[in-house]
Amino acid sequence: MIDAGEFSFVALAESLSSARACVRGVLQGHNYADKELDVNIVVGEILQNIIRYGFDGGSDSGYFKMRFLFDGTNLQIEITDNAPPSDASQWNNEHRKPEEGGHGLTLVNAIADSVSFDMLDKGNRATLRFAF
Repeated sequence: MIDAGEFSFVALAESLSSARACVRGVLQGHNYADKELDVNIVVGEILQNIIRYGFDGGSDSGYFKMRFLFDGTNLQIEITDNAPPSDASQWNNEHRKPEEGGHGLTLVNAIADSVSFDMLDKGNRATLRFAF
């Protein structure tokens, strides 16, 4: 796989716009501009959850990083953060009212070809794969 770079952002809502612009730029630079909307929907949902739940709405000392890997017809994005480790098998929305949201991961799984979440010693990793 070709490593297209790793980009780091402060874990604040204000960083979401820059992160989306980063996704757009990387995809355009690798001739996948037509896939940008789908990829940015998925990445945006993951990043919003990191900020909202991992950092309780945001943290000046928190960060998330995005690493882009291409192999010609596939894109892999690894998103890591330094939020407290979170076990994805424990996530659920049963306590939420429908108007409060809770559809983000369903959307992520519907658009991306594969999604996985891992706890790290000091943070978390989401691995997103898209087949083009």
